[in-house]
Amino acid sequence: MPLSFNKGLTYTPPAQREIMPFGTLLGYAKEHWVPYACHMVCIGMLAKVLGPFYAYPIAVLSTAIALVYFGVKGKYPELSPRGTTATDWLLAVLVGVVGIVLWIAPYHYFREIMFARIPVLGNTNIYLSFTYGADIAEDAWRRVAGGLIMLPTALPTSTYNVPELSGVWKNVFIALRMCGAVITVPFFEELFTRSLVIRFVEDEYYKRVPIGWFTKRSALIALGIFVFSHPWWLVAVIWGALIMWLLYTTRNLLVCVAAHAMSNLLLALYILQTGNYYLW
Repeated sequence: MPLSFNKGLTYTPPAQREIMPFGTLLGYAKEHWVPYACHMVCIGMLAKVLGPFYAYPIAVLSTAIALVYFGVKGKYPELSPRGTTATDWLLAVLVGVVGIVLWIAPYHYFREIMFARIPVLGNTNIYLSFTYGADIAEDAWRRVAGGLIMLPTALPTSTYNVPELSGVWKNVFIALRMCGAVITVPFFEELFTRSLVIRFVEDEYYKRVPIGWFTKRSALIALGIFVFSHPWWLVAVIWGALIMWLLYTTRNLLVCVAAHAMSNLLLALYILQTGNYYLW
C-alpha cells in the first residue's frame, strides 16, 4: 500500500511516544474496548457456564447496550457517513461480497485441504494447518503422504449446531445469531480493530490520529490481531486485507462496517442454506 494513502490527512506523530497510565488508558478508550470485551467474555467465559446457545444472546444484548450507550453520548465520531460518496458504498458492497466468497469457497470446495493437519515431529497436538481450533474427533482422521498429513473424515463439531434446537427457541436463536453477525459484530470489531488498535499502534492518544492513517507497522499489527481472533486464519488474512484496503481508500469506518455486515449476512445465509454450521 503506498504512503500516498495519507495524502490530504493532517497528523504529526509525536517525537516520542507519550505513555498514558494504564487506568487512564482504559477510561480513555472505554468506548472502543468495552463492547468488544462484552462479546468476548460472553462467548468465552459465560458460554462455559450457561452453554453457547444461552451465552450468545446475552453477548448480543450486552454488546448492543454498550454500543448504543456510547453512541448516544457521541463517542463514535468515526462512524459518521459525512464525506462518503456513492462509490464508497459500492466499494463496501463489492468488498463485502468478494471477501466472503473468498472466505467460503475454500471450505466449500477444498474442505479436506483447509482442515488438513501436518503434525510437528509426530505430535498430533502441535500441527500446521490452514485452520486452527476446529473441534474434530480424534478418530475422524486418515493419514496420507506416508502418514505425514492428516485429512479429516468428518466435519468439525459446530459451536452453534442449530439443528439441535427446536420450536420457537430455534427461530429466536437464529434471529439473535443473525443480529449479532450483521449488526453488533461488524460495529464492535471495526471499532476495536480498525479504530482503536490500528491508531493506538501509532499514538497512545490515538483519537488524534485520523481514520485511515497508514503505516506498515499499524496495518500489519491490526491485521495480525484480527487474524489471531479467527481460527480460519488464511481466509481471514485475505478478507482482512480487503477491509484494510477499503479503510485506507475511503478513510471511513462506517463504510468498513457496512462491508463487514454484508459479508456476515451472506455467510449467515450460506450457512442456513447449506447447514455448514461449523463456519459459525
